Amino acid sequence: MFDDDLLRTMYVEYDIPCDPLVRSPADIARFTSDYTHRSGHAVTSGSLARYLHNMRKRGEAKGGLPKLRRAYNGRN
Repeated sequence: MFDDDLLRTMYVEYDIPCDPLVRSPADIARFTSDYTHRSGHAVTSGSLARYLHNMRKRGEAKGGLPKLRRAYNGRN
């Protein structure tokens, strides 16, 4: 259902750590809308947020979300 490669690419582009991303209604809505546009698959923000959390827990070495390479400043 989800395109892991696209999600990893977008996650790095957005450069917002997973927890703040999914906690912010505006950020996760924007991310979801962008994902839907790029992938052609309509998903809900809630399902995408849960999937991103699962990817974070999986870890980068096992195909999950990569570590962001810069310090998060609270807003982008």
